[in-house]
Amino acid sequence: MSTNHLYLVLLLLAQMACSSSPIMSISLDAGDLDRKNSPLLIPLDRDLPAGSDYELINEQTGKAYPAQVLSSGHLLVVVDEMSAGTEGDFGLRQAAGNVESRVTISQTEEGIELSVAGKPVLFYQTATTLPGEGLPDYYKRSGMIHPLYSPEGQVLTDAFPVGHTHQHAIFNAWVNTQFRGEKVDFWNQHQETGTVEHVDLLHLEEGVNAAIFESLLRHVSLKHGEVLEETWKVQVYPFSEYFLFDLYSEQTNTSSDTLFIVEYHYGGMGFRGSREWNSVDSLHYTNTWNIETSEGFTGETANHTHASWVGAFGEVDGKMAGATVFGFPSNFRYPQAIRVHPTMPYWVYAPMVDGEFTIAPGETFTSRFRYYVHQGQPDQAIIDRINNDLLHPIQARIVE
Repeated sequence: MSTNHLYLVLLLLAQMACSSSPIMSISLDAGDLDRKNSPLLIPLDRDLPAGSDYELINEQTGKAYPAQVLSSGHLLVVVDEMSAGTEGDFGLRQAAGNVESRVTISQTEEGIELSVAGKPVLFYQTATTLPGEGLPDYYKRSGMIHPLYSPEGQVLTDAFPVGHTHQHAIFNAWVNTQFRGEKVDFWNQHQETGTVEHVDLLHLEEGVNAAIFESLLRHVSLKHGEVLEETWKVQVYPFSEYFLFDLYSEQTNTSSDTLFIVEYHYGGMGFRGSREWNSVDSLHYTNTWNIETSEGFTGETANHTHASWVGAFGEVDGKMAGATVFGFPSNFRYPQAIRVHPTMPYWVYAPMVDGEFTIAPGETFTSRFRYYVHQGQPDQAIIDRINNDLLHPIQARIVE
């Protein structure tokens, strides 16, 4: 075959590939907002092999977004940029060439670490971790996120902190509950009525747009046994200038009796900040953290206010860093009340501040949170974009 004939054949094959029908067509509408680094989960109406070897391509402009089919049956697209008022039809196609995972998981006997571009983001503790020497074993804990890292590697959380050994970095526990006519405190382990522990890793998944783990935990009454079975789904997105991840929690009452979460001033999804922000830790304390909320409250004045997002930041290892946590609009009593301690570096989304609620046998209590972890001061423009994505997500519709 002559060179000219070979060129014509290759050109024809390329044209056939470009003109072939996409796997499906999806319409995207940015709405009235500029979008940047926006994760978008699209429920699929058919089974596709899970993996990262897909891309979503605008049929008119050629603009392409890497796409990942999740084992949950969703298509995950990260829209790197889309201007307000933009609409377009996109074809889902096989990616050209091999696609490497941008977000990865490594596993040890202690737990799992999720990383972006080689930078560690967070570590989830599967093994039971004991407190420091001389402290009682009832403080032992698993099923928490620690460390949480900044993009430059500072540790932003504290586990078994001096003065409040029962607080565990990023953790979820109710405080003042009634179960079978008795108080059960799953947060304050030294009360020796309840605790929370990791049970099993259910699923691991990594790809071009996210790494995901799902874990099983249980909330235990030390007298009556398991009361709540909880699943966590943590989904880390592929940004390395700052980190972004979601934490989904589902708590199901597996007992035969109702759990009453009594009106109280704290309890829920907590964040315990760096030991450098802990004034009673004389060995490590260097500075006081800063708290800012969506409603403009700062420091302890934010206590028992309501917030769609809460930012906590300060110096760690001589560098400013922190994390802003967003509640999803679907959360119970959104925007939820928060507890901000006046002297200790911890805060918590605490829906029981607004009154008692219950989790009946077989009922599931669902919460969702998005974490923006940054170097330096929090970027208000990024906070606004994330908040807008949660309140007014990009509209996606499968066309065919």
